[in-house]
Amino acid sequence: MKNIAVIGAGASGMMAAIAAASAGASVTLYERNDQVGKKILQTGNGKCNFSNTVMNENCFHGSVCETGLLKRVLEKFDKDTTVAFFEKLGIMPRIRYGGYYPYSEQASAIRDVLLHEICRLKIRLVTSHQVREITRSGKGYTVDGAPFNAVILSTGGKAAPKTGSTGDGYYLAEKLGVRSVEALPSLTYLTSAEKWFKGVAGVRAEAALSLMSDGKVVDSSRGELQLTDQGISGICTFQLSGQAGRLLSKGHKIKVLLNFMPDMTQDELISFLEKRMELNPQKKVQEFLVGIFPEKLNKTLCQLSGLKADLLVSALKGSDIKRLAGNISSLAVNVNGTGGFDRSQVTSGGIPASELTENLELKKVPGFYTAGEVADCDGICGGYNLQWAWSSGWIAGNAAANRRK
Repeated sequence: MKNIAVIGAGASGMMAAIAAASAGASVTLYERNDQVGKKILQTGNGKCNFSNTVMNENCFHGSVCETGLLKRVLEKFDKDTTVAFFEKLGIMPRIRYGGYYPYSEQASAIRDVLLHEICRLKIRLVTSHQVREITRSGKGYTVDGAPFNAVILSTGGKAAPKTGSTGDGYYLAEKLGVRSVEALPSLTYLTSAEKWFKGVAGVRAEAALSLMSDGKVVDSSRGELQLTDQGISGICTFQLSGQAGRLLSKGHKIKVLLNFMPDMTQDELISFLEKRMELNPQKKVQEFLVGIFPEKLNKTLCQLSGLKADLLVSALKGSDIKRLAGNISSLAVNVNGTGGFDRSQVTSGGIPASELTENLELKKVPGFYTAGEVADCDGICGGYNLQWAWSSGWIAGNAAANRRK
């Protein structure tokens, strides 16, 4: 019987341990916190969006995605297999806006059924233990002095360090000769030095976002935008943050174009504003956009367009309308940073695909596997990062248990 150590009892670690034990291995699962799955409890605003009806590599970033390895992993353990797995454990799924949730809409349900399965399979669980030393020992390994045939590294990245993700995995892998791609925050807010943000702090509005670098659109998203005194936030911003962070780390200057009327072309928007001006010539500029956007945003858009608040709408010129339309549909935000790891949901970067086999075994370190966020793979919001955790955990767990060497 194979004796396997799994380092980290988050989503991928619990899945890896279950997969290895189900394949007949003796498994020890180490967790630095006093409880397992701490980060799971925060996912989906506590409701746990554990997968998505639309699942493909276009929803992910990183070398694991770019090399096609992610696609092959997802094919081996796909979303349907994931849903069936959790149904077998007792989770009744429900779909909201394409995302799979437990019917109870409690993230604790996902964590609890995994823990029940860990107990059923008699997996040895060691909590409040931070693994500090993994060394090669003959054809196997020692983990803090205990012998194992194989090791699965599932420590997570650096995001949300209060949940226990502090980059331990990168350190442990590096000691075995494996370097990682720079770890950066992802699924977080973007900061800007634009002074007008103080006037719109707290505003929420529907918008389409375009991430620009070197004059080209490199990514885009749409949804509820949250404006803060430091920059932009909300899920639509989170979707761009990983790419934005990578570009900033390489020295690129980037900006995000905000479109507050994404269902209209520029010409349609100008015509709409001209018609509104004809219908309300007696109104003042400060009243012109009332009923379209929140008051703070109305005021800021007019100010940025050089329109005085007490000016009558009838006095507006064609050039005024064009400037206003330009700011409504293409307001530029120069981005100078992202939220830190303590305000991010996942990590961009990690152990690169070039170091991994099809079964997520480290090429340079036979018998040593990775699962989850510790690898260079990050998904957008919507259950994608958890799907990677489930799929990679299952693949690594099975491969470690069935390894012949």
